Amino acid sequence: MAGVLKLGHASDLAATITGFGLGLPPPLVAVIAVALPPFEILLGLYLIGGWLLGVSATIASLVLAAFAVALASVVARHIATPCGCFGPADAAPATWWTVGRDALFLIPALYLLWWSRARTPE
Repeated sequence: MAGVLKLGHASDLAATITGFGLGLPPPLVAVIAVALPPFEILLGLYLIGGWLLGVSATIASLVLAAFAVALASVVARHIATPCGCFGPADAAPATWWTVGRDALFLIPALYLLWWSRARTPE
């Protein structure tokens, strides 16, 4: 759903990414802003469909952890910029609540990762 809400808003997403103050070069920010929404949609479809579940759950866990760390960095540095997690309407400045909310999304991803490994015979 997050990817769908970001589709067609690459310039807003690029501004949000730049606002995180991570020092990413503008060409990389542009690529991320264009590629992230379809990537999130595709990853969600793979998770829902159970396709390559171990791989897709691993990727989802890594991406969600990276998002949580980036947001924690923004909050810790007192940068008043929106999360942008759910598109341009998600305009409130990121807070520790935002970091916690995003970190909670790790729970189902990690569960799917565990479950995909547990159901695979040794």
